[in-house]
Amino acid sequence: MVYFKKSQPAPSSLSIQKKKKSGTYNNPDVITQLKDDFYDKCYICEQKYPTTINIEHFISHKGNRDLKFDWNNLFFSCGHCNNVKLDNFNNILNCNILEDKVDSAIHYYCKPFPKEKAEFRILILSDRAKETKDLLEKSFNGEHTPQKSLESSFLRSLLIKEIKDFQDLLFNYYECMEEDKEYFLIKIKFHLSNQSAFTAFKRWIIRDNKALKSEFRDILK
Repeated sequence: MVYFKKSQPAPSSLSIQKKKKSGTYNNPDVITQLKDDFYDKCYICEQKYPTTINIEHFISHKGNRDLKFDWNNLFFSCGHCNNVKLDNFNNILNCNILEDKVDSAIHYYCKPFPKEKAEFRILILSDRAKETKDLLEKSFNGEHTPQKSLESSFLRSLLIKEIKDFQDLLFNYYECMEEDKEYFLIKIKFHLSNQSAFTAFKRWIIRDNKALKSEFRDILK
């Protein structure tokens, strides 16, 4: 997870639909605004352009219409992570709240080799960080059903490919001619931005290496 700033005001359809007995929050303006706010990424796993998209309630509404139509409670999620979360994780870190420090409270790591699993370690201890870690582990490494095990393995394959591509980019930056460094630097900046897939993992690659952290310190600010 990384921080995403939720745009305001809320999509106009939410207040209109809330007044209807059979109103829905799953409206075109809501989808478009969430898509833009979350840069086409699932807020939990950070998969970019997921093939299945859900408008997810951060706190399960369980029939509560205030929560159901609350703009600040609606998030952009892939179908896999939404089905893992359901109403089982209602006390996780909020990636729309800067003070929750979602990408520094938990350490992210995955070796760029086939079949590797993602690893998560709590750095800022809290019940919410623990629950977030549990959700991330279940999304990336879940084996609670044969279907979820397969979905998690597909997700990790995407993650590992992205990490490998990012590492190749870092090697190219250090090995290229001086006049080509700016070209690779621009690409590295994108990979470390919120717009890139699996940003949290890439940022920890930089933070975990003293030389890389020194070189790209300004980008991580």
